Amino acid sequence: MRAVRVVREDGPEALRLEDIPEPESELVVAVRAAGVSFPDLLMTRGLYQLRQELPFTLGWEAAGDVVRAPADSPVREGQAVMTLSFGAHAELVAADRQTTFPLPEGLSYEEGAALPLNYLTALAALERRGGLRPGETVLVHGAAGGVGTATIQVAKALGARVIAAVSTEEKAAVAREAGADEAVVGADFRSQLPGPMDLIVDPVGNTERFKENLRALRPEGRVIVVGFTSGEIPEIRVNRLLLRNVDVRGCSFNVLANEPDGIGKAAARLAELVATGAIRPLVGSIYPLEEITQALLEIDQRRAKGKVIVRP
Repeated sequence: MRAVRVVREDGPEALRLEDIPEPESELVVAVRAAGVSFPDLLMTRGLYQLRQELPFTLGWEAAGDVVRAPADSPVREGQAVMTLSFGAHAELVAADRQTTFPLPEGLSYEEGAALPLNYLTALAALERRGGLRPGETVLVHGAAGGVGTATIQVAKALGARVIAAVSTEEKAAVAREAGADEAVVGADFRSQLPGPMDLIVDPVGNTERFKENLRALRPEGRVIVVGFTSGEIPEIRVNRLLLRNVDVRGCSFNVLANEPDGIGKAAARLAELVATGAIRPLVGSIYPLEEITQALLEIDQRRAKGKVIVRP
């Protein structure tokens, strides 16, 4: 089968599309669409916190059809599924039974591939780590990308007012399409806000931006850190937290794994939100698997609008 292989950690340009043996695991999914994410980009450069032994197959999330499943599997052969399983940028993936779920009815494979990583992260950031309450106002940075559009939709589904922070008017239109109530454009986002924020979700990073985040919060407001797509990890003086009575909290979707079947429960919650029409992944660019380098460069150059997808 064909698979995207990281043979050396020199970035997206060093990736190879190779023929490798098919997986021999009990649960195997034929990939119809796979998500492309910022962690994938980091892994091509050896910068992600979870290191893999070279060479390895790239990719974290996919949607497709089950081609082999054990008798006691929660999914069956021929069933359309979405999966959060490592090695997804391939024609077949050895699926993790704990993180493989039925594809919500009405979603395409591309939409299904956009759901697991970003929407689980958004749900964990807003609800579990952020303690979001209906009626609160949420500011979402990087709001036109995969994580940003997912966070907008989940926040709206949880009853929040959502303001999108983006770099261009074109991206503002994408954020509004995802469901944002308002958008602020440019680095001087704080001066454009209608008032103090209850919750800020930041997947971008950057020290100066982060200082402005803290200034934009109401007392006892919260900033949730979900990533550093700017390439800069912010550093702050903690006296700012003390003086303003605000919180900074980190969030990885792995927090859901801290409770029994936490990821399964969150995935079921997302399926319910899909069924009610509250969320629907916003798919941006779609590339053939052969163009994985271009897909990753779109993320690296911050040109992505919605979720970037590759198809075998």
